[in-house]
Amino acid sequence: MWPFGEEWLYEAMLESYIPLLELLRAVANQVPGSRSQSRSQSQSRYEAQAQAQSQVGRGTPATRKPPVSVTIGITPILLDQLDDEYMREGFLTWAEAHLARAEDDRGRFRLAGDSVRERQAAAYCERYGRAINAFRSEYGRDIAGAFGALQERGVVEIITSAATHAYLPLLKEDTSIRAQLAAGCESYVRRFGRAPRGIWLPECAYRPGLEEYLQALGLEYFFVDRHAVEGGEPIGIASGGGGGRPKEEGTGDTGAAGAAAHPAPWPAASGREAGSSGADGGSGPRGASPNAPARTTFRPYLVGGSRVACFGRNERVTTQVWSSWLGYPGDGLYREFHRKDDVSGLQYWRVTSRDTDLGAKELYDAAAASSRLREHAAHFVGLVHELVADWWASTGEHGVVVAPYDTELFGHWWYEGVDWLGAVLEGFSGSTAVAVKSAGQVLDEHPPEDAMDVPESSWGRGGRHDVWLNDNTAWMWEMIHAAEARVKRLAALCPPGRHDRGGAEGQEETGEVEGIPAAAGATGVASLARPAGLSGSSRPSGIASSGGTAGAAGSPGGAPSPCAGLLEGVEAQALREFFLLMSSDWPFLVTERQATEYGAKRFREHAERFDRLMDYAEHLLGAGLDEKACEEGRRYLVTVSELDDPFPWLDFSILSGKSPLCKR
Repeated sequence: MWPFGEEWLYEAMLESYIPLLELLRAVANQVPGSRSQSRSQSQSRYEAQAQAQSQVGRGTPATRKPPVSVTIGITPILLDQLDDEYMREGFLTWAEAHLARAEDDRGRFRLAGDSVRERQAAAYCERYGRAINAFRSEYGRDIAGAFGALQERGVVEIITSAATHAYLPLLKEDTSIRAQLAAGCESYVRRFGRAPRGIWLPECAYRPGLEEYLQALGLEYFFVDRHAVEGGEPIGIASGGGGGRPKEEGTGDTGAAGAAAHPAPWPAASGREAGSSGADGGSGPRGASPNAPARTTFRPYLVGGSRVACFGRNERVTTQVWSSWLGYPGDGLYREFHRKDDVSGLQYWRVTSRDTDLGAKELYDAAAASSRLREHAAHFVGLVHELVADWWASTGEHGVVVAPYDTELFGHWWYEGVDWLGAVLEGFSGSTAVAVKSAGQVLDEHPPEDAMDVPESSWGRGGRHDVWLNDNTAWMWEMIHAAEARVKRLAALCPPGRHDRGGAEGQEETGEVEGIPAAAGATGVASLARPAGLSGSSRPSGIASSGGTAGAAGSPGGAPSPCAGLLEGVEAQALREFFLLMSSDWPFLVTERQATEYGAKRFREHAERFDRLMDYAEHLLGAGLDEKACEEGRRYLVTVSELDDPFPWLDFSILSGKSPLCKR
């Protein structure tokens, strides 16, 4: 299911997710109210300015730093991957092999008298060994659960996304959009036992009307790019200049991790609140200073006539970190990602400069890189203080600075990134002017009063849809739209109420589902996705499954017919393939020429499986199938279900939109 194969997920777990968990757990264990002694000169200067402002009646500075809380988005498909026992076992095998390669390198470089690379190999051994031990012992092999525990402690706020990170504005059918969003919410509720407050719209892509779906599901906020809030032409990354996603050389199964299926931390740096609105009329937003911009990323807004808020990405802080050309990760002292040792595949060189050929890269110096990341962290902390102070000086208002990044940037692409993030949080820990808060905390403390109409937009080049829909990907969207229409027709053919979810909302189901007794102790919705005898399932226990439906036709003599229960399994698996087909990663890979053949191949595979399964379903609902065809269909269903098995609870009721799944 992982767009780039299993190894990419393992790399993200080892180099990004586990180190990030270690950092956030350390933050959670800090004594409340403790102050960092390491503060930047620029931070102190802007705190002094804020203190002076408070003395002239422009507000009272915070006397106590609130707890750090960051927003983390985990795509539902990633939740399934992280919970899959096959993937957990595979990660341990892969990580231990990675550790063995580092240990071999350490011995090899010692014999060669290469003390520089020997030290770095030793650092890898320590880092990998700690991560493996944490995964096994501290997290119980449950990374998603570890993030959930941090959410319970208030250190993070986890938000959801569309089920398979579908590019929603380009979908044609309302049923498709609703199903992607509803399945994303259902996945979240099942995993974390609570409803999500916010959502990361895939690729930050929005079109008018999406807020209505979000509100119906009980979601409170989402994010858009700067130009969608402030107007005007996209700048920086969204303009197509100034860097962008880290890019790996080569073809095939290599390439930068897309936005689908990764957690992403978004610290929202929140400045102090003014004692008064500073406005008593005028043409600007309600409650804003007459000097404030009409629309700004420093404030969240309600969208249209809904109760759903949007946050705009701050371009300056985003570019400072995300851009490989203008931002910190491109510094010559940081570890070079692309050059790898011929024997082990590990990295021992530094960026040196952007113009330096890979073969001429200089050896990596961890101490020098550590010193530089501290400088960059202090610069970032000072920049945020500057932005908040300038906003305060011009408006007298509390300001919000939203900085979203893909988590794989930290630790994987940018080796020093997690340590940099830790230094940033440390830098903010002593601030009386800026607090690091989750988006939900910001809304609770400063609920938006002003509304705006958000234009159709994304964070892709040009701020539109060109990265995902262009001459090279138009054929994909023709197939997606045809699949949408076919799913909608099949849903209309299903007997009324056959797929309705039973039981009171948010309560356990009891009794029978379509005549099949629920498994003892089963909670939530019974799955009709798996035919009897399906092996290889690694799904969490407590979800009932069935292989047939009461009343199905039998064979002569009372033997079960090969067609018994086949329709439900075929429909559910066709829906899974449909969801996977809609992933925004496939057109992204084709457009960016990062694993183009792989992206096109995966897309076609899901399309072929979807079409064949839909053929079976339509025949079963129409003229029917003979026993030979039913047996063939059952064998095919078993094969495909073992290949693509996310969302075991999924069935066609998700298309109806009758159950507000997030509201639990």
